[in-house]
Amino acid sequence: MARYKLRATGAAGRVEFRERLTIDAALAKAEELRSAHFTHIAIINLQTGVEITDIEALLASRESDQTRGA
Repeated sequence: MARYKLRATGAAGRVEFRERLTIDAALAKAEELRSAHFTHIAIINLQTGVEITDIEALLASRESDQTRGA
């Protein structure tokens, strides 16, 4: 199973969270960061190095899936 870490920019500057998270945990953490007014949030796949930077679209898609019962 793939693992992810998060990177975000806040009032104190750039922060990198080194926890190895599942995608669901990474999305939950990204949502917390967004609520705490962090910007430029990225989820990084540790295996491939791919960065997901469009967190807003990903969270909106996830919320849509949850309302449909997926």
